[in-house]
Amino acid sequence: MIRRIAALAFLTIASAAAHAADQTFTRTINLRDRLDLAIVSRAGDIRFSQGPAGRLRITGRIRANDWHASDDRLRDIAASPPIQQSGSVVRIGSAEELTHVVIDYEIEAPADSIVQASSGSGDIFDEGVGLTAHFNTGSGSVHATGLLGSVNISSNNGDIEVEQSGQGEVKAVSNTGNLELRNLHGALRAATNAGSIKVSGAPTGDWSVQTGKGDIELTLGRAGCAIDAQTGDGLVHTDLKVESGSTFDPRHLAGTINGGGHNVVIQAGQGEIRIH
Repeated sequence: MIRRIAALAFLTIASAAAHAADQTFTRTINLRDRLDLAIVSRAGDIRFSQGPAGRLRITGRIRANDWHASDDRLRDIAASPPIQQSGSVVRIGSAEELTHVVIDYEIEAPADSIVQASSGSGDIFDEGVGLTAHFNTGSGSVHATGLLGSVNISSNNGDIEVEQSGQGEVKAVSNTGNLELRNLHGALRAATNAGSIKVSGAPTGDWSVQTGKGDIELTLGRAGCAIDAQTGDGLVHTDLKVESGSTFDPRHLAGTINGGGHNVVIQAGQGEIRIH
């Protein structure tokens, strides 16, 4: 019994020793031109928030992903974080070198920055940063609100939320995730293999909305378009008047709404389509 207790105590001490203590770092970079920022994270969340013009502030929280990462390694990363700068072009992170380590980034940047962010395992949050924004996650969701311009987002296994405050093309593609896209003013491509899609806005470019399995809800209000909505297994519902020259059956609606406009194509393999 004494030997068993001693062995358990040893394992507990060894386990505690294997978990390195978290480390943090903060870097501030002054900018003369518009920021061009790219972040690559093997594992960890990335959060963007608006900061003052002409300044980039980067805060990182470093933690061990497993027992391989030591205290010394985490301290070394904090002392010399993976940040490269050339004028207003800033590159952060490395998916290849930082194995066994998770870094959560908090970024304060000007609203009109050009931003790219990729996380193999982690969520991306953006509150109003990006004249153009390009985000990608392997297993994580993307939540981007208050964006000024064009947005390109893809996720292998995660939900996507986008809200625009300006105008620009939106691309949102997920393999298995739900999409919620609000206040859009531009062209749109939205697709998911398995998930629901909600879209609201005004089509000032062509829209394509597709799901393999899931419901689609489209809110146009007074915006005009030429619509073609079809579902393989489900029904098409609309609160809006579909004007002359249209065709409609329970699974297929085609015609013009509010005087017509850009093409809006909606396709659901299995699911209901609702248009408001």
